[in-house]
Amino acid sequence: MEYSGRKGNLFVALLLLLSSTSAVQVLNSINDLKKLNFGLSVPTHSLLLLHWFANEVDIDNNNVIRLTFNPDNGDYGSHHYGNYERMLDPLPPGNIRYRYFTVGNLNHESSSELPSYVVHPRVGYEGRNRDRIIFRVREQNVGRQARHIIDRVYITQHFETSDNQGTRYDPANTQQVTTSLLRQIREFSVEQNDLTTLTNLRDRFRSNADYSQLREIRNMWSDLACLGLLLFIVIQEKYSFHQPQNNKRQPSVRRNTQPDHVVRIPESRPKRSSEVSIRIPQHHSDDITLQVVTGSGGKARIMWRNVPVSDYKRGLMVALYSSNEQEEALIYKSTGNAKSGTYDTSVLLNEGLQVRLHEVTKLCCFWSRPGEEIHRGPEFKNPTAAVSIRGYKASLQLFAKGGKACARLYVNNSFTDWTSKFKDSWVGFYSSANKTTMDYDWWKWQWARKFELSTELHDSRDSVVFEYHSNMTITPGVQARFILRDDEELARTPCWK
Repeated sequence: MEYSGRKGNLFVALLLLLSSTSAVQVLNSINDLKKLNFGLSVPTHSLLLLHWFANEVDIDNNNVIRLTFNPDNGDYGSHHYGNYERMLDPLPPGNIRYRYFTVGNLNHESSSELPSYVVHPRVGYEGRNRDRIIFRVREQNVGRQARHIIDRVYITQHFETSDNQGTRYDPANTQQVTTSLLRQIREFSVEQNDLTTLTNLRDRFRSNADYSQLREIRNMWSDLACLGLLLFIVIQEKYSFHQPQNNKRQPSVRRNTQPDHVVRIPESRPKRSSEVSIRIPQHHSDDITLQVVTGSGGKARIMWRNVPVSDYKRGLMVALYSSNEQEEALIYKSTGNAKSGTYDTSVLLNEGLQVRLHEVTKLCCFWSRPGEEIHRGPEFKNPTAAVSIRGYKASLQLFAKGGKACARLYVNNSFTDWTSKFKDSWVGFYSSANKTTMDYDWWKWQWARKFELSTELHDSRDSVVFEYHSNMTITPGVQARFILRDDEELARTPCWK
């Protein structure tokens, strides 16, 4: 009896072991993803890791997944996974070689190859480096080459340290990802961020996001707008599905027309809507600096200095607007705990751009947007003034439009024969003041007589304004010069700052 009892116990244990390897939940679609408890039992960072993986591998028309990197070399921090705890199915026997690999360890020296949004995730999407992707590779020899085919993909995570399980993976939080789900995630590519693409994705995956929310997502996530929409669909809509929606953007409450600013503090009454205002001393606001400067690639860079982050528990945001009159932000970013800092935006540099400082308004989950305005900086003005063209009643100015270097000719109304005087004159663009006259950037020049009448500047009483828009990216050091004929220089602008 004792022997048969032990035999029965071994049989039960074997059944439990076999069931544990086959009880992994299968995720076939984004709707299945929405059923997971992201932010609770499942790290939100695993969505970022899965998004990268889905867009990194190749999937052909026959749903065959091929590796694009070499896990044997440790690409992206990947390495062999032995499945010693038997969490996943045993490797199939036979002549074809199968192996498990894992990727996602952000502490690995090769993890820097991963995109920035995975290695340095936004606030709210960190995963404490617990989440991983496990994939099973089938090696097939074709001629002299070995083809690496992925036939299984899983998302998983290490146990919490408090669980005292060492470095084992948690079977209860391990899910198999099908090719169908990978294909759906690939539709949220980082290559597209326009509103048309976001609208099509919203409709295809039956999201409740309205137009204003799509604009918020694009403003917040910029080049990663499609990823932002995926996170919105999987995480935010799940937690806000039963909550009343109020998607109307709140306009700025007040403009910075006074030297001090207002912080709204709820009164200690049961009614939450009642508020009082207190004023911060004038010198506090005067210390704040908000500025648009030239960034890389002809894009606008936001700069902030001495913002009062410690005075606002909900946090602060810097937002970029197209002009002082606009109420809809082009893009915005949390300042975090940084009293001073910079942010390179994806917005092309143009005159009129303006930075404003806002208190953060939380929407739900990890989503937030600019709330009440605290301070606003000056509109961006071209830093170079017009310079006189020697010997003529005309002047030259360098300016930026759409992130490109452009030039203006101011021609005095009395200078009526300027086209004949300047029939052989031209304006060249140079990457630095050290360049010689004929060393202008390739095809970055134009005949003065081919400049076009400005459609924007009509306030010059004594001059007519003509413009030329080049294809040269505006960067610090760029300069425009007026050449009368051949290499006879009559004017050069200050270098762009």
